[in-house]
Amino acid sequence: MKKRVASVTAVVAIGAIGLVGGAAAKQPVATASKYCSAYAEEHFGDKNVRTPGGVKYLGPGEYCSHKPGYATAYRKARFRCDAEGRLVRR
Repeated sequence: MKKRVASVTAVVAIGAIGLVGGAAAKQPVATASKYCSAYAEEHFGDKNVRTPGGVKYLGPGEYCSHKPGYATAYRKARFRCDAEGRLVRR
């Protein structure tokens, strides 16, 4: 009788773990990346730029990063950093 109760308890515990794990696996994952619209690209010069920190949404007037690799990414996107540390179109 004790073995039967132990086995039933084990089956119920495994089933509960499966239900919780299955529910957590089906939830959508939120992403932090933001893409600029075609309107912003055309009218304001904003761009999606691949930087060492990931894809960033950049536009003129935003602050520059002086970390390694960012200067190359800014040049490829036709931006430069001005004396005040802000992005300017080249």
